[in-house]
Formats: sequence, structure tokens, C-alpha cells
Amino acid sequence: MSSSASDRSASRRSLIRRAAVTGGAAVAATAVSAVNAAQASADTGDPVSIGQVNEGWCTTITNAAPDGAATLVLQNDAGASLHLKRQEVTRTVTGGVYPTTAGLGVIIDQSGQHRKHEALTTANATMLVPIPPTRVLDTRSPAGRARLLEGGGRIDSQGRATADTFLVVHLRDIVNYGDGMIGNITVAKTEKGGFATVFGRGDLPNASTINWFGPGQLLSNGVITQLGAYETAAGEYYEDVVAIYVQKSAAAVILDVTGLLVFHPESAVINNPKTLSGGDGVRVQVIKENAERGKRAVQAGA
Repeated sequence: MSSSASDRSASRRSLIRRAAVTGGAAVAATAVSAVNAAQASADTGDPVSIGQVNEGWCTTITNAAPDGAATLVLQNDAGASLHLKRQEVTRTVTGGVYPTTAGLGVIIDQSGQHRKHEALTTANATMLVPIPPTRVLDTRSPAGRARLLEGGGRIDSQGRATADTFLVVHLRDIVNYGDGMIGNITVAKTEKGGFATVFGRGDLPNASTINWFGPGQLLSNGVITQLGAYETAAGEYYEDVVAIYVQKSAAAVILDVTGLLVFHPESAVINNPKTLSGGDGVRVQVIKENAERGKRAVQAGA
């Protein structure tokens, strides 16, 4: 790939080309089943009655049972005990907690103000999955550069990325539809003082991930970053990439991954190396479905 300024700008834009995360499923309750009974029913503000669908936007249940007996026991042998319907909450009550289509539990305090808190579940939260330490980039050797989608043409004779170079690394066969990574970045054979930035989405951040202060240094630093997406000049789409921008001076760059931030552990394919039979493979489809949450769509890789 060309190393011109326009190509580098295109690279930054391509890292944005990723399905947006708009939150998990969210929702207002619409049906309740009691032990050995039909669906419950109540108009807004009324007690729950057994036998009909509950269409009210707010239902209050109080405990009048003796000896601490349960107020409501849910059981449905034919399906979910409690069914939550995707719905935008437009009316609220002081002290209420509401699931919404944004995947947030919205708590209304005594002053009537909205206090938003994420209800972290497998439906709307990422999880950390440790993996064996895996080297995904080492600019000092051709084998170490095998995962480079951009920047391979800007490596000097000492295996250093030259100043003002974008390195784009794919994590295919390590993670599918990941959200982020944890690892370690190392620089070696530094030319002079400089720094590098690791990032996965959006424009180049105005911050450094690792700094060096002179020639011939060997330094490392931990890194936590998002994963992004990338489309090559030939049109091949990569779902999981990370970028490194080397600024000011040449340096050899090594990147190791030790953990993945994912929406489902199946996305960490390196931990479960079953055969992936391409974009239409059964397991790939399962991983894709697991990675999707509510309106969070993911694009199948090339």
C-alpha cells in the first residue's frame, strides 16, 4: 500500500468503518406467568391479576403474604417465566427502575431527575477473556510482519518502522468480532527520541502509548485498546484490527496480545481452535450471532 499522506488519511478513515455499538436489548415488561396459571394482567397502577396479558406501562406488586412468603413466583414450563418486550420507556415514576432500548437501567430519584446506570449483563456488556500471550507483530522479521495490512513497505533494513508510519495489524484467527484487546507494546533499536500511539477506532488520538528518549533504547508498556475494522485497497474486509502510529523517529515495534474484550467467549477463537470454514461456516455464524447484541450489528469478515 502506498505510504502517501492521502493513503494514511484513508487508513484512519477505514478504521472507523465498523458496525456501531448502540447498546443491548432493552425493554418494558409485558407478560408475567404465575405458577400453574395463565398470563397476568393489570392496567396502569392496578395490582396484577391472573389470566390476561399485562398491557400497563407500570405495575406495582406489594407483599401481603404471611411469614415472608414470596410475593410472586414465576414459572412457565413452555418458555420464559418472564418475557420482556423491546420498548422505549416514555413515562416514568419516581423511584422506578426501567429497562430501555438503549440497554440502560434508568433510575428516577426522589427529585424526579433521571439517573442512568448501565445494567451490565451478557446482553450489553463486554467480558475479559485471557488468552496465551500471542505475538501479533514484530517488525524485525518477515514472519513477524505477516499480519500487517499496512506499513510493511515502510520498514528499514534494521527492521524498524520509519517515522510517520501507520502499522495496521489484523487479529484474524485470534478473535472474531472482538471489542478490544489487552497486551504489551515494545520498541527496540530506536533511532532517536520519539513515541508511538496504539488505537483501534476513530481518528488518531492526541496521546502516546509508549515514549522513548534517545537512540538504541529497548522499552515496553502495557496497552488496552479498542479493536476496529479495515478494508484493504483490494476490497478485503478485516473485522478485527489494531493500528500503531510511529511518530518522530524510527523504531522496531513488537505487539503481544494477552487478553480480549468480547461480548461472548466464543469470539476468542484462539482459545477454542475449531475449524472455521469461511464467512458462511456454521461456527462463524454462531460467533457472529453471539457477538450481536440488540442493535449492535456486526459485519461478516471477507
